[in-house]
Amino acid sequence: MHLYKENRLQIRQNAIIGYTYTEYPPDNTGYYTKQQRLAMKESRKKAYSGSLTTGAKKRLTKSIELLCQTIKPRRIYNTTTKTRHTHRLAFITLTIHQTDKITAKDAYTKALSPFLRWMRYNHKVNMYIWKVEEQKRGQIHYHITTPAYIPHHEIKDKWNNLCSKAGWLNEYYEKNGHFNPNSTDIHSVRSVKNLSGYLLKEYCKSIQNPHTQGKVWDCSLNLKAYGYYTIIEKTSNNNMLSELIERSPQRVTITEFCLIINTKGLSQNAIMTLENLHQYDTHKNKIRTYKREALH
Repeated sequence: MHLYKENRLQIRQNAIIGYTYTEYPPDNTGYYTKQQRLAMKESRKKAYSGSLTTGAKKRLTKSIELLCQTIKPRRIYNTTTKTRHTHRLAFITLTIHQTDKITAKDAYTKALSPFLRWMRYNHKVNMYIWKVEEQKRGQIHYHITTPAYIPHHEIKDKWNNLCSKAGWLNEYYEKNGHFNPNSTDIHSVRSVKNLSGYLLKEYCKSIQNPHTQGKVWDCSLNLKAYGYYTIIEKTSNNNMLSELIERSPQRVTITEFCLIINTKGLSQNAIMTLENLHQYDTHKNKIRTYKREALH
């Protein structure tokens, strides 16, 4: 027998998801079937296969959604262009100038991990997502997405310093006489309207690294620690959603497991009329100000 059921509403970046939450009693006699145990075993094998499993895609999607929901645009001074503009999100690309292929394990241990640590301690970056990809030449490179603003020259200097320490710029030095290649790229997103959709398209490719034995992606600890903001569906909420569906039936998608209402383009006031949604801003702020040190 079920312990209980309740209808819930889950708040996404551009949607409200309605679904029924069911809690089952504990089953100590064999909660997982043999087939389920085998499936979990295979899933663990795939965790470092260079591809995204179904579970990994769900976790990545949640991290991207939370990242986009918690962004607070701000005015910054760009030291490169000598101009001020509104900053929302930065895309950082880190490449390795080495002919011989570097393993994902070495690249993470000697370069990416200390680079992320530098971001956290030197620039107070507490929210980010990274992924690894293979270039056409077979060498891996990294993409990091973060709301933080870090001057390009600082990123370039730090990354080249790490690559130099690892010995991955010796070949470049012999050809060019210095250890300062154009190994990094950074740009901000100002014109992309559907930011979460853009990131999901870029990050959630099924096969990204067919030859890479290692993690495909990871994120800061605050994006792991929190889930989507969820409220219990009440009569007042049902009335509000019914009115919204009646006015804009084209926004509604019904699946076997849930109801999806597209809220893209709706005013914040229309969505905030949902009862208990006043705590949504508090939820986002908790993610932004999460204090525990990120481990990845």
